[in-house]
Amino acid sequence: MAKKDLALLTLQSLVYLPVLILLPKSTVIVLAITVVSGLFYVRSRPELKPLTLWIMLLLIGALSAAWSITPEQSLERAGKFALFLILLGGLMHVVGRWTDGDRRYLADLGLKAWWIALAIMLPLIIFESDLKAALMSANPNQTMKDFIVSWKPIPNTAVILLVVTAFPALGHALSVGRAKFHVLISVIGLLVAALASGSSSALLGLVTGLCVWFFYVRSARVTAKILTVALPLALLTMPALVYPLAKNPETIARSIPNFPNSFIHRLLIWDFTLDRIAERPLLGWGLDTSRAIPGGKELRPIHYVVPWSDKPITHPDQNLPLHPHNAVLQIWLELGLLGIVFTMIAVWRLLKTQLVSRGGGPMAAFIVCSMAIYCVAHGLMQSWWLALLFLAWAMARAAEPTETQPITDR
Repeated sequence: MAKKDLALLTLQSLVYLPVLILLPKSTVIVLAITVVSGLFYVRSRPELKPLTLWIMLLLIGALSAAWSITPEQSLERAGKFALFLILLGGLMHVVGRWTDGDRRYLADLGLKAWWIALAIMLPLIIFESDLKAALMSANPNQTMKDFIVSWKPIPNTAVILLVVTAFPALGHALSVGRAKFHVLISVIGLLVAALASGSSSALLGLVTGLCVWFFYVRSARVTAKILTVALPLALLTMPALVYPLAKNPETIARSIPNFPNSFIHRLLIWDFTLDRIAERPLLGWGLDTSRAIPGGKELRPIHYVVPWSDKPITHPDQNLPLHPHNAVLQIWLELGLLGIVFTMIAVWRLLKTQLVSRGGGPMAAFIVCSMAIYCVAHGLMQSWWLALLFLAWAMARAAEPTETQPITDR
């Protein structure tokens, strides 16, 4: 392979991971580099036909400006979503033209970069307090000390980044005959990182992904069928699924040891969101209107459970800051039943086209992990998160075993 082509191929890998854990919000830049270098590498023009369902969802978002409470914001967000769909279309075109040798090279690089990133992350998380103490003692400037106190060497978003990319990386490690001991140590290290960082979202994604991977290995066909039905139905029934949680957050917090206080507020946000969904269930309030929902900025008392007292402490916070912290509820809130139906069809199509072989366990784990995190942490169209999902999907495709048996054979 010519040096130019090798360089272009390398730019399409996740060799950037050690940098991304320090700057996780730069995934958009990495995605753009990946797509541009990939198009130069494959030397052909992409088509957007595979994105028809997502384009329909985009059109619904744009049309929602007609009834949106913030029409300009809805149109602006639809425009940004269109740019991401263009990037996704380019990425899908590039991935579809990788050779077996390309995929092996990209997966090898991604795995090595993932291990390096984990090796960098673990000590920075575990010894964060010691590092801060050393920096504060060495720096007499009070302004700098104040900065060090609030500084996190490894943000929680970086832990989520490694969790989402873990399944394609470790799936490749197993497919090329790496010792299972190495994979087990990697999973334990990632689990330690998730626990030490306090990122309950990362922990949820890791555990759900591992469970799905386990069941997929045991029975690929049954697991794929269950996911293909259950995940779209979960989108439709999400308001009913979270209702019991949203209406009893304090009771839940008292009954579950070490229940994260951040989730108490999240459950109250869901409670407020459910009430607003009920007001406009069919078409929603308009794309990207979460910040402008009536009553969202109003404060409500939140009772946080603390270990040193039988009585909770009370602190006021907004009903709906930024977004509902549940992408499915956000679709319900902003685009209503119409948006949910198209999203269900798109997710069903995604599962039908991606879970097609016995070696699809890492892909299934990645999809479920991403959806689990999406339902407790991020906004619907956070740029860095969408870019991460696209990049991790490409890595999962690169890591798929070259020789796979159809899932129907099992």
